[in-house]
Amino acid sequence: MNRTKVVAVACVMACLDARGDDHLEFQVQGAITPSCGLVAERIRIDLGSVPAGELGSVGSASPWHRSRFTGMDCIGATRASVTLRATPHAGDPRYLAAVGEARGVAIEMRSAGGQALPPDGTTPVDFTWDGGHPELGFEARYVRVGALQPGTAGATAQIQILWE
Repeated sequence: MNRTKVVAVACVMACLDARGDDHLEFQVQGAITPSCGLVAERIRIDLGSVPAGELGSVGSASPWHRSRFTGMDCIGATRASVTLRATPHAGDPRYLAAVGEARGVAIEMRSAGGQALPPDGTTPVDFTWDGGHPELGFEARYVRVGALQPGTAGATAQIQILWE
């Protein structure tokens, strides 16, 4: 049994000696990117109960309601580019399709700074801050888009945040 071990070591030494001129080079690349965490991964914007009479004609809208994501543990990030993905309203892709019993309404989204945020998943809204904890504010409202039928109306959307 000892003889097998000696032979194996001798073979390894001989193999290494035969390839003594071989060498490899590695190139390693990468980057450290800015990052932030979020205090909450989900926010809710409550549009409340809107009397149908306040949405008197196509194009009329309810008041804006606001909520926000708050960043934490930000390292090197002073900017965020945000996109929104949701089911668009069939008649006007600028708006989110409302889900529920109500008919003739859609939901409009924008940043707290007033930048339109369509549900296409590609149109970015930019946020900037000087440091510390960022606040990414969003607003939503109902927009009348057709013949109105009262009932519940809501939507779910996903945002993607690119920290810079």
